[in-house]
Amino acid sequence: MSAAPWLSRASAQLEALLAATGAPVLVHGHQPRGLFDLVQSHVAKLLCEAPAASKPCEQCAACQMRAAGNHPDLRLLLPQAKALDMGLPVELKSGTKPSGDIRIDDVRNLQNYFNTSSSRGGARFVLVYPFDAMNTNTANALLKTLEEPPKGLRFVFVGSRLDQLLPTIRSRCQLLTVPVPSPQECQAWLAAQGVQQAELALSLALQDPFEALELDRNGQEDLALRKKMAEWLANPDQHGQPPVGVEKVGLPVAMELSLRLLADCVHIAQGSKPVQFPWLAPKLLWAKAVDVQKFSKLYQGLLGESRLANHPINPRLALEYLGQQWQTLCQ
Repeated sequence: MSAAPWLSRASAQLEALLAATGAPVLVHGHQPRGLFDLVQSHVAKLLCEAPAASKPCEQCAACQMRAAGNHPDLRLLLPQAKALDMGLPVELKSGTKPSGDIRIDDVRNLQNYFNTSSSRGGARFVLVYPFDAMNTNTANALLKTLEEPPKGLRFVFVGSRLDQLLPTIRSRCQLLTVPVPSPQECQAWLAAQGVQQAELALSLALQDPFEALELDRNGQEDLALRKKMAEWLANPDQHGQPPVGVEKVGLPVAMELSLRLLADCVHIAQGSKPVQFPWLAPKLLWAKAVDVQKFSKLYQGLLGESRLANHPINPRLALEYLGQQWQTLCQ
């Protein structure tokens, strides 16, 4: 996979930050999976013990341990669901679902690691991804370590929602914000990776080109369900009954698709073109007859409720409720 040009531009900045400071580094941008891969590649260089200029060498003992997921000076702080998606081992209690949040227990389980010295003689790293998956209790538990970090312990936070991160954590970090690439740049890169319907995949991946690539390669069923959901919400005559199976996309994705589609409806109601889902424009002409204030009211309501999207809510009932809220637009 060829390097994304917008991440190549951020790479030198990240390298300089990691070299210049021992403070936590906060990498923020719209494409968190790509940013996490970028951070991992730089940490791999720092952990590599080969004398060669081309690091990581992938041959030394440190590189081999990192590749196997058992480097003693590297820990990943991830939600259980995210870890499973990435193929990492997760211990789950019988009958429980993987958490979509970084739990306070995940932080507590790292306390021994926080307070031990380096096993390989260099810096120790904790990569937190995505940082916006921490609730307040988890963030406060981590803050205690950030306030008085043990010598040689480096934190790197990666995510997209700065508003979801405690200000007390943000204030202790060196911030690197990666600008959002243009849709045209993303689509050109996706096309170069072999994605046939780059515009469609990018919009259904919420404008994250790395997720779009993953969906195209390994998530065609999920991509088709997201498309079905977007088309359902774009059709006022069908709001009363969600299509079969669309709840599998997950409530967080469903809410984000809904919010972005509402933004496009506002564009059409005001006489401009949709931005998020251009391919749905012919199906959104009904939005011209709707008072913009209705879209605004629904958007604000769903924005508040989206904060509950990771809670254990019956997904089918949640989508039926979502459809009922959309029905109010044409009443």
